[in-house]
Amino acid sequence: MPNEALALDAAQNSVDQATRLIREDILSGRIAPGERLKTAELAKRLGFSTMPLREALRKLEGEGLVAIEPNRGATVRQLDRAYITDLFELNTELRIFAVRRGMAILTLERIRELEALAEEYRAHLEAGEDLEAIDCNRRFNARLVEFGGNREALRVFLRGWDTIFAFRRGYGYGTGRRRVMAEEMQLLIEALRRQDATSAEAILRMQNAAMMEDLVSRITPES
Repeated sequence: MPNEALALDAAQNSVDQATRLIREDILSGRIAPGERLKTAELAKRLGFSTMPLREALRKLEGEGLVAIEPNRGATVRQLDRAYITDLFELNTELRIFAVRRGMAILTLERIRELEALAEEYRAHLEAGEDLEAIDCNRRFNARLVEFGGNREALRVFLRGWDTIFAFRRGYGYGTGRRRVMAEEMQLLIEALRRQDATSAEAILRMQNAAMMEDLVSRITPES
């Protein structure tokens, strides 16, 4: 039994490692949307046997990063309007949930932390530091969700957020969208200061609609 348990642990560890490495390649843009994921090539590059790689691809399919089709195999998920809508809608609802849940325990220190992140975001935009601005935006929204106090909500939020912005790095932003995002951050902070959950929700929903349409507009019709 101990040897069997060790073998199972080793197999699971290989699957987890392979999943993490392929996920990082997708989220970093090293593997592009629509690109085929051939287990033989992945085995050669990553140093795993094909069995844990197949399991890893199934796990990534469950995360929405990979599509597996009969006679075609696994490919990196392509963006389309339905997929974008689902991701943005879920992440927006998680932020609204966090705001409503965390409003009663919101402190001045937490508001100041969000203000500092918003200021950092604007500074990165002014400096033309796109990747740094994306990371700062992620940290701002992650803290917003974290203040809601639900760890599972944060986990799901971050996975969806990272998926969205992996594609965003490839497709970019429409003119002026990121500067409007800086304004939206400030409006949200002001609503939090007033303990105005209704206004905060309205701001998040408006941002969701604008971000979704902006990303859809960047995608080619063939996608």
